[in-house]
Amino acid sequence: MLLVVTIAVGLYLLSCLIWPFGKCRRCKGAGKFKSPFGRAYRHCGKCQGSGLRVRLGRHIVNHMRAVRGAGTNSTSKAGK
Repeated sequence: MLLVVTIAVGLYLLSCLIWPFGKCRRCKGAGKFKSPFGRAYRHCGKCQGSGLRVRLGRHIVNHMRAVRGAGTNSTSKAGK
């Protein structure tokens, strides 16, 4: 059971590396809304009109990269 969950999480994180963006949930990927009277459009405030959002798994991957990078870029002198 644990192996199946681990594989599923790994595949999800891999898919987030390949496809880091998803549709904005508020405007459903359109990037705009119609006015109440139906004549004009306005940009979605959540995605600033792009229609995209960063997926949760991509946030996790970015955090893991930042933590790993912070750990390997040590400024201490090892030989002294």
